[in-house]
Amino acid sequence: MEPKEYVAALKREVEVNLDAFFSRKIESIHDDTVRSIVELIRDYTMRGGKRLRPILLVLGHDLLADHDDRIVKASISIEISQSYFLIQDDIMDQSEMRRGKPSFHVELYEKFFKDKKDGRRVAESAGIIASDLAESYSHQAIFDAGLPDRQSSIGDSELSSIFEVTGNGQLIDVFSPYRDDFGTNDLMKLHLWKTARYTVEGPLVMGARMSMKDADLSGLIRFGNLSGIAFQLYDDILGLFGEQADIGKSIKSDVNEGKKTLLMLKAIELSRDGESGFIKQCLESGNVSDVDFYRLRKIVESSGSLDYSTRLIEKLTGKSREYLSEVKGDQKTKETLAWLSDFIIKRKN
Repeated sequence: MEPKEYVAALKREVEVNLDAFFSRKIESIHDDTVRSIVELIRDYTMRGGKRLRPILLVLGHDLLADHDDRIVKASISIEISQSYFLIQDDIMDQSEMRRGKPSFHVELYEKFFKDKKDGRRVAESAGIIASDLAESYSHQAIFDAGLPDRQSSIGDSELSSIFEVTGNGQLIDVFSPYRDDFGTNDLMKLHLWKTARYTVEGPLVMGARMSMKDADLSGLIRFGNLSGIAFQLYDDILGLFGEQADIGKSIKSDVNEGKKTLLMLKAIELSRDGESGFIKQCLESGNVSDVDFYRLRKIVESSGSLDYSTRLIEKLTGKSREYLSEVKGDQKTKETLAWLSDFIIKRKN
């Protein structure tokens, strides 16, 4: 099976196991309010998504050991945890949309609290509680997969480590708009901790360690880190130059949130003084106009910032492939990982 078809097949397996997990969970709940919220968590988790993280977890395992359906069952842990992070992200960023639909706390507001006193605040509070439930479910999914206790414990320990590093990155992200000295080195640390660890390197290493093989993972870690940073840099390009229908949220959201992406930092560095000041004003506005937004995009292009990010993505991806080539393991799995590293910088969302 070719990498594209194999990844598609793994995605289907992951979604079948996600649906089965939530069906069992919902069936066990005997309170109408709690059940309705868990049903929303299920729907939110199942609404689209590339399932990249669980797929990478399975591939990390299969690189070193024979394929095991129980690992696929355990892999849904990191997909459920994605809901945990995204629900909180959207509350912190005050984002209205996620994957083309209302974000979780907005959906709660519309469904339960629209006509209530302090409805938005209460909806956000309920959203935080729901995200905590999702975090709990992510751990449960590992132990429900039927693996030996030692294997499950290793997976759960690695998942907790991923959460810790991601939380560190999230703190840097929250503080970044208010730091005048926030530069590219800080940004790379942020991408390494918040995105690379959680999206690529972490799932790969989690799967590899769950293989129970004593293997040198240094090359795999470097591959995951570089691929993860490239993933985020490309995500930032999509966030500024993509189509709203594809990315599932407003193309102005990153600017309105004041995110100091590499595109913004390099544009400030490379453009004329007046344009640098304009970029900073846009990032501080909180509600950039359409006219200013499209002017901002032109500055990012004309300054050379977009070209800089594109070249860096290519450099990171090329270097990651070199590390992957040195990794010892199943050749077909390595080919699939190489295909995925190319896919994540050519996707539309």
